[in-house]
Amino acid sequence: MLFRSLGAAVATAPEPNFRAEFGSNLEANYPRMVAQLCMITLDANEAQNLVQEAYARAWQRWSDVRELQDPTGWVRQVAVRASNGRWRKLMAKIGRRRPAETPSDDPRHAAVLDGLRQIPPYRRRALVLGDVAQVPLEEIAEIEGIAPAVADARLTHARRELNELMAVQSMPAASPSNWEDM
Repeated sequence: MLFRSLGAAVATAPEPNFRAEFGSNLEANYPRMVAQLCMITLDANEAQNLVQEAYARAWQRWSDVRELQDPTGWVRQVAVRASNGRWRKLMAKIGRRRPAETPSDDPRHAAVLDGLRQIPPYRRRALVLGDVAQVPLEEIAEIEGIAPAVADARLTHARRELNELMAVQSMPAASPSNWEDM
């Protein structure tokens, strides 16, 4: 579009279609992010709520979030941090019911979910972020508010714990290369 200003033609960039851009990001990443948060929270409803809340916050700031190098990473960070919120811990202390079992026809998938239930949440978050979401250690550390060495230790311990739990169930070890197959 050209505007005439004091006799000179000035070219302006077209207005970005924020709604379409946001919708494309949401459509491309929502299912995968809900699956990741489900592995962290072990509760499909809570995972959906967390991701929806994170995308709602992203929409309110989309003109800024879209400019980030990784807008989806921003949404993931908001959702993961919210999963570790104080009010959720309080609910757990006052007797919140145990999350419903996630049914699966695949025994390997069920074994991994059972194993994840037995890993402390702080290690489970590191495992899911590092191995499922492929988030770099530095970013895991930033999300969790810890040093990269601590994030690395949590990830290492979680991998070992999950593989030991899988061995007890006579299942092949879980590894980053086969998460997508589950």
